[in-house]
Amino acid sequence: MGGFFSQISLSLCLLFIFYSSIEVNESLQERSVRGIKWAILVILNFVLIGQSLWEEREEGGWYASLGRKPLAILYFAKCLVIWLSTVIINGMVSLLLCLFFQKANVDRFLSEWMFANLGSLSLVFLGVTLGLLSEASRMKEIILPLLQLPFSIPLFLFGMEAETRFYQEVEFYLPSVGILLFFAIFYGSLGVLFLEVLQKDS
Repeated sequence: MGGFFSQISLSLCLLFIFYSSIEVNESLQERSVRGIKWAILVILNFVLIGQSLWEEREEGGWYASLGRKPLAILYFAKCLVIWLSTVIINGMVSLLLCLFFQKANVDRFLSEWMFANLGSLSLVFLGVTLGLLSEASRMKEIILPLLQLPFSIPLFLFGMEAETRFYQEVEFYLPSVGILLFFAIFYGSLGVLFLEVLQKDS
């Protein structure tokens, strides 16, 4: 619960920094506001996943559950809990962007929230997968940030572009949602594959 409220505080601080330093003096373009949302999305998921993995490692929660449930169920349950936490924060960030930035349209709140949640789902799968991979190495604290940030950049770029194309189309642009679902399925499948490999090695 403490991590959840810390993420809310972090997102509010980031929004305030962008608003007070840029938006007050010059109205940001719509694409720039969307870029801020995706940047905050990546940062929040990076911090939240890193914090949850550290707390779990300190308390031994993952290893304590290994003998009771299959690895795949534990993996998806962990991802689901983290993702549901980000869903609430994404809704708050999307709403505040619509309220404080002039080029953000409040009528697009639901679609802004939808794309944020799809992006978070992929980022959660990616972060938890890389966290499990880092647990099997000796440099646990270094491997996760070194891998998570580079792998998040393609999702950041493709996700922001997909959302932009979604608003440019008159009708529902299926590939915009499909590319984010592809990232989620790919990273989720990659996590299950890593689990199988680590289970055989152990």
